[in-house]
Amino acid sequence: MKDNKRQIQKDATRELILQSAYNVYSNKGFNASTNMIAKEAHVSHGNIFVHFPTLEDLQMCVLERFGRDINTQLHELSENNNSLEDILYAHIEILIKHQNFYRRLISESSLLPEKTKYIYISIQSSVSFHLSQVIDKYQNEKKIKMLPIHFIFNLWLGLLHYYISNQDLFAPDGDVLSRYKKELVSNFMDLLAI
Repeated sequence: MKDNKRQIQKDATRELILQSAYNVYSNKGFNASTNMIAKEAHVSHGNIFVHFPTLEDLQMCVLERFGRDINTQLHELSENNNSLEDILYAHIEILIKHQNFYRRLISESSLLPEKTKYIYISIQSSVSFHLSQVIDKYQNEKKIKMLPIHFIFNLWLGLLHYYISNQDLFAPDGDVLSRYKKELVSNFMDLLAI
């Protein structure tokens, strides 16, 4: 019983550190110190390294969790024969939920440690896979242009990244993706239309 309580407390502390790291990275960027994360989590600095031996381990766990959230939601939609528009809207909604974190991630990805970069790339690959399933279906049904799937995905991602990176220009008082999601999806679909 005592060991079970200890494990529950350990899991709760790990969860608290992960959530705190996510919050700090969202607000301060990936160069934020582990001291900042410990302060946010209200744990000792050394407690972070009990759960995550290195800063890179912590960053990788935070990114893996973010990636699972995206993958789970897009997987369900792509498996259920949802429309391309539904998948694009879902992608935007997921990014809205994580917008500050994602903005930091795309602007600071080149500064991340190598293993952490691979997780970021695998997240993008997962999104690409789920979109490509629907794009392929649409192309086979002659609903959209026969452009290379990787080009369509990169065009979509580039569009989102441009708006997110330039939120100060497009939506200085608010959430850029919420403000422009209908326009982004509608115009993107128009670009692909035959």
